[in-house]
Amino acid sequence: MMMFPLFESKDPQARIAMERLLQIKSQLNLSSSLMSRQAPKDITREREACEFNIKELSNFWAGGEKRFDDLQKAFDFIKDDPQLVVQPPRNYLELSRDEMREFVMGQIYRVVQISKEKKDKKLIYQIIHALCIYSQDFYMRFFVHDSLFRNAINMLGSKEQQDKYVDDINECSILGCFAMTELGHSSALRELETTATYDIATDEFILHSPTITSTKWWIGMAGQTATHTVTIAQTIIHGKNVGLNWFVVQLRNRNTGEIESNVQIGDIGQKVSRNGLDNGWIQFRQKRIPRTNMLTKWVHLDHQGKYTPAPNPAVMYATLIPERLLLISSSTDMISQALTIATRYGVVRRQGEKNQQIMDYQSHYCKIVPAIAFTYMANLTSEVLNEKYRILTAGGKMDLAEYLSHMGDMHAIVACIKGFTGWYGTDILEICRRSCGGHAYSSYNAINQIIGDLGVVTTGGGDNVVLLQQTARHLLYKLEKESEFKKPSDLKFKSSTVYMTNAKRFLESKTWKVCNISDCIKDFHLILEALHTILVKRLYSIKIALKNGTHDDLLLECVRVTEMHGATFMFDVCAEKFGQPIDTPHIEPSVLAIMKKLTALWGLHILYTYSDQGIKENYLTPDHIKSIEKAYFKFCKSLRPQVVGLTDSYGLPDFVLKAPIGKYDGNIYESYFDSLLLAPRSTGVPPYHEKYIKPLTEQSNSKSNK
Repeated sequence: MMMFPLFESKDPQARIAMERLLQIKSQLNLSSSLMSRQAPKDITREREACEFNIKELSNFWAGGEKRFDDLQKAFDFIKDDPQLVVQPPRNYLELSRDEMREFVMGQIYRVVQISKEKKDKKLIYQIIHALCIYSQDFYMRFFVHDSLFRNAINMLGSKEQQDKYVDDINECSILGCFAMTELGHSSALRELETTATYDIATDEFILHSPTITSTKWWIGMAGQTATHTVTIAQTIIHGKNVGLNWFVVQLRNRNTGEIESNVQIGDIGQKVSRNGLDNGWIQFRQKRIPRTNMLTKWVHLDHQGKYTPAPNPAVMYATLIPERLLLISSSTDMISQALTIATRYGVVRRQGEKNQQIMDYQSHYCKIVPAIAFTYMANLTSEVLNEKYRILTAGGKMDLAEYLSHMGDMHAIVACIKGFTGWYGTDILEICRRSCGGHAYSSYNAINQIIGDLGVVTTGGGDNVVLLQQTARHLLYKLEKESEFKKPSDLKFKSSTVYMTNAKRFLESKTWKVCNISDCIKDFHLILEALHTILVKRLYSIKIALKNGTHDDLLLECVRVTEMHGATFMFDVCAEKFGQPIDTPHIEPSVLAIMKKLTALWGLHILYTYSDQGIKENYLTPDHIKSIEKAYFKFCKSLRPQVVGLTDSYGLPDFVLKAPIGKYDGNIYESYFDSLLLAPRSTGVPPYHEKYIKPLTEQSNSKSNK
């Protein structure tokens, strides 16, 4: 097997790079060390220690054997295509902003061509899925057009408007963006300044950006690509502001790429990460568009200016829920990559007095193991939320009254999980970075790239503080409503607040009656009882405190309890699925066994992490905390031998990870060195030697010359 897996590519440039690498290495005359020879043995032994069937767990992670196999076929399809995957000697992690912008647009172009060539829609879907995992830049750029722009047309546009645009969207003969946020306004949508004034004489809307802060900002695809946008604006009819509405606006000529008249566009420029996405700004200068360009699924305006508003303002923000659902699954993809790298490095890196694997240190595995458990909890929770959303929207044919009755619960839990996964995800990535020591500081080992990619999730799709605050308001409302009527809401799916129907019993409970924490590992209901009781008590205390204060005075308390609500919901979802006998049909026994353990660990993690919430209510005692901590650390240690199998089950090929220290075969040191030798100007005399170095070093009065 080649030391560097990318050289298995059929691309001619890859073979040339391989020959160059071998030449350099022969000149250096390097030999393998004892440590580099030991590393593959260590990782092989780790896999042999797994107590479960890795392939079966991979199938479960992917959503079934066929989906896993299809995704692996898609990975095989894309890895050797130079338009889809960067081939050596080029390195994805070294591309400049301009190179990345061009390469990602090339990926989109190639995907469109493949879609026309291939008739297998499932294969096309998996190719896109594989590319999204390989490149967050592709994910975001394609997602802006294919999801945000498309969803706005489908969810807010009339049947006639959908018929007008959807085919062009599918074929990418128009390229769309989503112009919502402004320079001075992000989550505060009610304060947006862009205006759309109806001119009854011409039957047109006049779009205008009256101030600098009204400039549409951070708009993906706007910088260089989009031909069209959907934009939200304050709507002025007969001199009266009737509220926010959405409009389709052409931005560029489809043939020449030239910007349309009365529109000004620029590129945001260099970002911390995701430079393959051309985020831009847009200003409208009395831009005229037909009245029919206002999206009218929920609203209506006739030629005379008679306006019928949406039955509920909430439907105008319906596109935000699917965006947040995608951000949750995208976060899980990124976190799983970083954990795979950190885990593999952790089991092959040895140091200390006994030259032991660093994964064996408590400071290491007690951070990594719960993070791995989190990915499995988040993966299943994401599936459950997506299923709820499918029920809610009924493929675009949802009943309006039913949709609105479900909207509050759906918005609250999706906002909560998006916020929670974004924040805990950033913590996990920092854990991974520290776990890899100095090698994680190298761009060639990908973790810092992933940290940059995930960074947008904490604010993109809604600032996490704002989202968690919104969920907190919903929880306080539901506490009062559910406890009053003593029955769950009449929803088509299980509400995330169903536990509040037992609020009276929870409030009467003084302290947690569990003394032996090991009982919780066997019976998930004991953990749920504790978590739900703590949540109800904390929310009730906040409700009482609000009588003498404001939401702002209690903002951090609301955010903290809402985080716990999200973590508990994830546990509840998994406890329901995995709190079953081992011989349960449709779940392979070894998979069910390991998922039981991961679910139990996640429950202990919540109790341990949010124990302050229980202490505040005197529900948890110091003895409880000591017992929880002891059980938590012990359980982490028991799962330590499973970490490689658990991360292998994500099914991520080496070329997707892009990190030599995360190689599947454990041969990390030579691969890392190989990747550096391939880097531009990694050896030899630098180009600025004559200009800056030589004039200094050739000075004749240097004592070292004597």
